[in-house]
Amino acid sequence: MIGLVGGGQLGMFFTQCAQKLGYRVCCFCNHSDEPAAKFADEVICAPFTDQKAIESLCAKCEVVTYEFESIPAETLSAIDQRSKLMPSLKVVQTAQDRSIEKTFLRDNDLPTSEFAIIESMDDLVEALSEDRFSGSTVLKTARDGYDGKGQWKLRSNQTQTELAEVWNEVAGRKCTLERLIDLEKEVSVIVAGDQYGNVSTIGPIENHHVNHILDQSSIDRSGDAGVNETAVELATKIATEFGLVGTLCVEFFVSTDGQILVNEIAPRPHNSGHLTIDAFSLSQFDLQALAVSGYEISAPVELKSAVMINLLGDLWLDQEPDFEAFARELDCEIFLHLYGKTTPRAGRKMGHVTLVADTPKQASEFADCYRKLLRCPIANQNS
Repeated sequence: MIGLVGGGQLGMFFTQCAQKLGYRVCCFCNHSDEPAAKFADEVICAPFTDQKAIESLCAKCEVVTYEFESIPAETLSAIDQRSKLMPSLKVVQTAQDRSIEKTFLRDNDLPTSEFAIIESMDDLVEALSEDRFSGSTVLKTARDGYDGKGQWKLRSNQTQTELAEVWNEVAGRKCTLERLIDLEKEVSVIVAGDQYGNVSTIGPIENHHVNHILDQSSIDRSGDAGVNETAVELATKIATEFGLVGTLCVEFFVSTDGQILVNEIAPRPHNSGHLTIDAFSLSQFDLQALAVSGYEISAPVELKSAVMINLLGDLWLDQEPDFEAFARELDCEIFLHLYGKTTPRAGRKMGHVTLVADTPKQASEFADCYRKLLRCPIANQNS
């Protein structure tokens, strides 16, 4: 049996793929109505710090993986001592803390934005006085920041009073200060590794965000071939440095002057890789299931062009979207994935839809039409 920490939609897709391989999955999560828990063969419902629950999980499962990274450090260490944690403890510990992650990137000659580790108001004032942080910067909490949370845009000329107000919101948490990038676009690469040293990649995938939440993804064909090749090389290097067994996502900034910079590492499958479910010979979740269960992985083949659109809870606030009617309007393959969450909230990921076509142009046109049916603005820029 394979252990899974976390009960969200990423875990749900992983569970289904592991079961297709003939494996049973034990899901360790907080609530039995979470998406992965509804499909798992066994479920352990308890706080992630519950030692008896951890012991029970490890007694059942020789291998344990996870579908999110904000897991208590003591829980991860306890699992690692009793079972095989995949991806490894080093991978998740690096990705959990942005200051560790940025230092890992710098120490391994992986390009990333200028940064400083900030642990006090004095650190912040001193860093902002440096030439490398002239202009605009962003202060990010080292832990538990996602979808734009735990971030403050700053300028080097802000007053002490303004900085003190920001630092009061930080509430003593360790942060990184990072130089803002003149951004052309954001891309990601899904990368998987197995215990035999094989590494496979998917992408780059071009991503558009709205209010810091991923809105739409498609395989990037508009970019410079050299930049795309570099992104794949950097993602492969990261996987190799970690000795990766499992799946992770590397997110990149592409600057207006053609630089490609690693933004962050997600040590698990990623929202931007959802289009692999319906448009590739192997999805990111297939790769995760194959790798952690000891199989040798191979390179996924792109079968069709696809665009993935995130479906957020905002769409449900007035009334239930009529997805069947939307599908009748478009003459293309439409794959609707709803996550089984019962309570829609603004910004909450309720599902996604993937539109598949023979060419990238067709897929993009179908996506624009589908967004009009959803009454969503066409995704033409990051914001």
